[in-house]
Amino acid sequence: MKNPNDTKKPMRRKYNLFFRYMGFSIASVTISFLVLYIIFLMFVSGNWNSDRMDVLTSNAMVIAEKTASLMSDDVTEEDSYDSALALADTLNTVSDTIEADVFLCDAEGRLVLCRHMVDTQTHTLQTGECETHSGFAMPSSILNKTSGNGYSTVASLPKPFSGAKQVIGGAQIIRSGMPSGYVYAISTSYNILSPYSKNLTKMFVIAALISLIIMVLLSYVFAAQLVRPMEKMSRLTKQYSKGNFSERLEVRGAKEQQELAESLNDMATSLSVIEDSRKSFIANVSHELKTPMTTIGGFVDGILDGTIPPSEERRYLGIVSSEIKRLARLVVTMLTLSKIEAGEEDLHYSTTDLNQLLFNALLSFESAVDEGGLVIEGFEDLPHIKVQADSELLFQVAYNLFDNAVKFTNKGGTIRVSMEETDGRALISISNTGKGIPEEEIHRIFERFYKVDKSRSEHVKGVGLGLNLAQDIVELHGGDIYAESEPGGFTSFRFWIPIEKTTDPQE
Repeated sequence: MKNPNDTKKPMRRKYNLFFRYMGFSIASVTISFLVLYIIFLMFVSGNWNSDRMDVLTSNAMVIAEKTASLMSDDVTEEDSYDSALALADTLNTVSDTIEADVFLCDAEGRLVLCRHMVDTQTHTLQTGECETHSGFAMPSSILNKTSGNGYSTVASLPKPFSGAKQVIGGAQIIRSGMPSGYVYAISTSYNILSPYSKNLTKMFVIAALISLIIMVLLSYVFAAQLVRPMEKMSRLTKQYSKGNFSERLEVRGAKEQQELAESLNDMATSLSVIEDSRKSFIANVSHELKTPMTTIGGFVDGILDGTIPPSEERRYLGIVSSEIKRLARLVVTMLTLSKIEAGEEDLHYSTTDLNQLLFNALLSFESAVDEGGLVIEGFEDLPHIKVQADSELLFQVAYNLFDNAVKFTNKGGTIRVSMEETDGRALISISNTGKGIPEEEIHRIFERFYKVDKSRSEHVKGVGLGLNLAQDIVELHGGDIYAESEPGGFTSFRFWIPIEKTTDPQE
């Protein structure tokens, strides 16, 4: 039965990277061709209008000069008629040649003579207004700008030129130094591209379609090469999130893809190491906690149920107390390690006397030193070197190194302490006799929970965190720690820290 409280979430349409890239490519090509088409039309139209105005104006100026010569004062009435007829023929010829309407206007802009005023059958000149230009007068806004040097513009004219804008070229007729009229040539086809617009559009559409097809094919190949590795990366990241770090990406393709694949592989390797460390850490901690807890539980139960006689209770309670302290040290050590690794452990610098610090740390093991008959050397010659450091954390380093030395020094053996100042550093060495550390294992002794072979530590209690913690604290101070061992001789742990305060390397 369906839960009435369950609400169906609306389906969200998902577009993968492949289709997004394809859509972007198609849109880019389409927009590019559209912009190119518009720019082409504007460029060609602009150039045509400019050339057209030059042609109209130059012809108007020629006719204006010819008209002025035919209007001389000594011309008879008969000659005037012949001149007007010849001029009308000229207007007709020029109009046909330049595909424009060429005519003459008086000083007020009224039409005086045009090609339509010639009777083609009788070859005579009509009087009065022609039917084509009936009632036409050139606007004063154009007349006032027209001079003997010519004038050109694009404008809308009254009837019979109503409608679209026209290309206009004109010149003023100058007779005896005085203006006496105007000649205008008007293009009857403002947009020369109109007859070709369909063909141009068809050409651009075909070119755009061909380009789109090529772009789609290229985009498909490129997008596929781009998307496939990313799909595999996505699949692998899901596996990594589940803890499966076995598979790796092939490092190939473009530089960016290779870098991404290498980074992802490095991440998987790091996560694998971290996961192994985590599992090992949990297993080791569980083991280290289980042993003392079992001991404590067994002894307490023995005391409570009377299995352990009252005379032995004190001794077993001492063991319980020792195990509880051991657990407390383990918890404190793990917390300190966790803070250092998380960058949450702040150093509290103070002036620290290393001689006194080492002596106080060794006093913690006074009873163990006496029980083992151990010989302590070097304190009588130990210099007093003061450093700027976190005294509590540095005490922990000394404590852990002495703890390690006391545990593994042979009965009646020697623990040797030395210290010197060199190159602004304080170098401390704590050495002990014993079986030593095998050469193949010495590089691992600072690993967390690592213990040397059982034959060396079968009677030694420890969790394998002391040296790891000492290393982290020394490095936190900007120093370094290392170990050296001679089989059957001295095993030495040496570390150095700057004498002066240094910047936290984790910052």
